[in-house]
Parts: sequence; C-alpha cells; structure tokens
Amino acid sequence: MTTLSADRLRGLRLIAQLPAPSRARPFPAAPDIHITAAHMLAMQAQNLRAGATALGLRTGVTDLDVAALDEVGVVRSWSQRGTHHLLAAEDVRWMTRLCTPRVQAASKKRRGGLGLSDRDVDTCRTALLARLTTAAAPLPRSEAYLVFAEAGVDPDGGRGPHMLRHFGGEGEIIQGPRSAQSAGTEGTFGTGRSEDTFVLHDTVVSQPRDLTGEDALRELAVRYYRSRGPATVKDLAWWSGLTLRDVRAATALALDTGTVVTVDGPDGRTLHVADWQPDVTDAEVDNALGTRRDLPAFDEYLLGYTDRSDVMTDAVAAEVGPTKNGLFHAFHIENGTVTGRS
Repeated sequence: MTTLSADRLRGLRLIAQLPAPSRARPFPAAPDIHITAAHMLAMQAQNLRAGATALGLRTGVTDLDVAALDEVGVVRSWSQRGTHHLLAAEDVRWMTRLCTPRVQAASKKRRGGLGLSDRDVDTCRTALLARLTTAAAPLPRSEAYLVFAEAGVDPDGGRGPHMLRHFGGEGEIIQGPRSAQSAGTEGTFGTGRSEDTFVLHDTVVSQPRDLTGEDALRELAVRYYRSRGPATVKDLAWWSGLTLRDVRAATALALDTGTVVTVDGPDGRTLHVADWQPDVTDAEVDNALGTRRDLPAFDEYLLGYTDRSDVMTDAVAAEVGPTKNGLFHAFHIENGTVTGRS
C-alpha cells in the first residue's frame, strides 16, 4: 500500500478539486459549469456569492454570475448538514433524501421551541405546495411567508425560515434564482431587496437521477473520494452528515467498483483516493503546490473535510474559521497550506 507524504496529500487534493491540472485526471479538456458541479457533487453555498466563485474558479470562469447557475442546470438547496449547497440539478433530490434524514429529525424536535406544532407544519406544507404548483414564476421568500400567514401560521420568530429549510430537506422544494422583490409586495414579511426564491423540484429538474439504498451510498462515496481524495471515512461522514456505519458501508461499496482505492497517510491514517490519483506525477504535484491561490469563504478545500490539520494550523484556523458562528473567511494558500485570510 502506498504511503503519501504530507505535500503529496495536499497536491492530490488540489488536483482532485480541480484548481490544479493533471493528465491522469479523467476530465474534459474544456469543462463547463455543470460538469464541474457534477464532479464536485455538492459545494457549500451558505454564502451564494462565494459558492459561485468557488465553482467558477474550478472551471476557469472569472466572476461567475449567480444568475447564470439556473441557466446551466446548477441548483442551490439544502442537500446535507442543514446548510445550502450547489449541485448539478439531476443530483439534488437523491442527495437530499440520502443525507438529510438526521437533520430532519433534529429539525422536528425544535418545533416546540418555535411555537410550531406538527399540524402547523403540515398545513404550511400543503399551502406552499399548492401555491408553487400554480405559481407562474419562482416564489420569493417573503411571499412564501405570506402563504404561511394566510394558512394561519405566523412565520415570524424563526418559524418561516425553519419551515422552508425543513421542506427543502424533504426533496420536493428547491431554491430558484435570486429575484428582486416585485413592486407592491413589500409588507410585514417583505424586504424590497433581492431574495431567495423557491420552486417545485419537478418543475425545473427534467431528468433527476433516481438513486436509493446501496446505489445512492455507492454513488456518494465514489464521487466524494474522486473529487476530495485523499480523504478518510470520518471526513465523508462529516461532509455528508451520515452515520459512520453508513459511510463505512458506502466506502466498501465504492472500493468494490475499483474506481476508489486505499493508501496510507503520512501519519498512518487510512485514506481513500480515486484510482487515477496514484498516476499523478511528482511534477504535477509540484505545480499544484507551487501556485499561490486565493480561495473564497466556505471553500471545499476546507469544508470538504472534518480534519483540516493537513492544510491549516490551529493558529491559522483561529483567523480563517470556523468562528463561533460557524463562519469561514476567504483564505490564501501557499504550498497547499492555508496561511491566513485573503
């Protein structure tokens, strides 16, 4: 079994995540935004602008306009860990249904503290689905809150955001493009500013992938390790939000395909990589490490792993994140190592 040096580990991650090239990596010579999103499977986009920047820099597109995401079949939704991610449209439903059950269960337990009953949530779901079924355009967040109010449930006090996030985790509702609030809609719940919108999954995703059970677990692990490797089982468990038991099963299924293989880390950890990564040359690793880079807030170079000690010291983490509120700042890397905020 191959043992990786710390430098090669960092170089391989940069290459797997696309900021650095390699002839060994099976990837189109001229990738587009959708292909990049599909390769990365899911990219955190709590900050939408930062998420679009991260997607663009992996495709060679400077200043990617967030409005262009919808046009190229990239969706923003709550696919895992209860936070926003960008995914290729065909992947959003199976990923959401695979990764959110634990988040959904925790969400349900918080309802009492928000003054919500299960009946309230069911009533608002029915009302929102009915409105989205008849809506001619994506529904702005403020108008979704009006739907809840008209159904008899006050969306203030955190109830509106809680329900939208919960409904998103069910896989029927996804986010549409950002939209400026139309004239005459400002009111109790309106802001008059650009805001999130919501649509029915089935109205905008024409060819969703239908993956469940072992097929979904296998797909998750194969695509995670091929876009994030070298990585550990614990990294995948944190990133996906699944239990270690499920992730161990998913990893075994991925290894059985032969597209994912195992290597030893510099500290004896068992790491998983794409089958092409052992063929990456030393010169390509040196090139990946030798290029200084600025990466946006919440970038997957950090958010793709639970153990970030391979690329960042504790002292730098105190500057870059996560903060007490879970925020990550944009950061600078040299030799594959995070050196501070950019």
